[in-house]
Amino acid sequence: MKAFHSGKWGKKEIPLLAIRFSILFFFSLFFSLAHPAEPVKIGLLTSPQAFHSGPANPYLRGAEMAVAEVNAREGKKGVQLLLVLREGLYIQRKDLNELRELIWEERIQFLMGEVLKEAIHGISKLAQEQRMPFLVFPIEFIEAASTGAEPSNLFWISPAPEAFQRAAVRTAAQFPKKRFYLLTRDSGFGRNWAKYFWEELKKLKPEAMPVGEFFLPWKVDDYSPYVQSILSTKAEVCVSHLGVREWPRFAKSAKKLGYFRQIIHFELENGALESLAASKKDTPEGVWGVSAFPFWALGWKETHEFVAKYRKKTGSYPSLDALSGYVSIYALLEAMKKAGSMDSQRVMGTLEGLTFRTPVGLLAIRPSDHRALWPIWCGSTKFISKYPFAILEDLKAFGPDSFFP
Repeated sequence: MKAFHSGKWGKKEIPLLAIRFSILFFFSLFFSLAHPAEPVKIGLLTSPQAFHSGPANPYLRGAEMAVAEVNAREGKKGVQLLLVLREGLYIQRKDLNELRELIWEERIQFLMGEVLKEAIHGISKLAQEQRMPFLVFPIEFIEAASTGAEPSNLFWISPAPEAFQRAAVRTAAQFPKKRFYLLTRDSGFGRNWAKYFWEELKKLKPEAMPVGEFFLPWKVDDYSPYVQSILSTKAEVCVSHLGVREWPRFAKSAKKLGYFRQIIHFELENGALESLAASKKDTPEGVWGVSAFPFWALGWKETHEFVAKYRKKTGSYPSLDALSGYVSIYALLEAMKKAGSMDSQRVMGTLEGLTFRTPVGLLAIRPSDHRALWPIWCGSTKFISKYPFAILEDLKAFGPDSFFP
């Protein structure tokens, strides 16, 4: 101590020493944030298999792939991610209370999941209490539109339903036919879709003639009467939204009746891998649809590598939910890097407006509603030798401008 107070340390040098200590402390603090002693824990929520139409847990498989890549690449820098898994419906209070306990016990820092649309609000509120973001991929995402009333910590890592609708009507309006029929579910979404479709079609194609519409019940035992009813109107184009479960059943009945030789058909979810894989060789060629992940047509390096790794891991091709699980992990990683922190609140702030590269190109999370501006493509079914299912060919790309109707 005596040496410290000797004449070696002048009055002007003491502040300089303090600055050096401050700089050293700052870099020590930053290093501890960038190189956490424990893994960053991400809670990953899934729903029971009964609510899915495809293989088990593609969302989880995609997330696991991304975590393995991140840990291998960033591990030397001290960044390690750990998934904490939970399956449930998350609709009842009991489920949410158990999830709250899990978050506390496991010290979960971020939340992501593929869940029913009815569960999104409750989970988001719970995550908001814990001051963490919730990145979601809704099951049957086409019917999970934003209401504007969701908590600010919710981030939609899925295409917008409005983008599918707008792309469908813009494509259908270009068909060289005039007589249109609409077929959809008897739901709030279905009726809103019908209203938008007819209004927008009239603007884009004034000569278009509506010849009928029908709102289907949730359970249909036999689609044949509906197919015959459409044919009786002498419709030239039918646009439908039946979903990945029901569309293959409709298509099978319609094909037997020679329906697709008489009508141009456009099904919103005909381009979903689940629909194409379920129908296999029974898929009628020339049917139009929308795809948010036509991996067979995308030439980016990221696309080829993701598909190849997923096939090696699972033996199957990646669906849209597998891609969402994968890119959700990278969204969190990029947000952490941008924030220079693993703190949940700081990362949540950088997720707003974040742009990051994915197997479908650049995705941006719009600050206004926390929607990923996801590109989509329209095309018609065709069989090629490379795949055991039909794909969409002659694709037309729709960018973020197709988001809003």
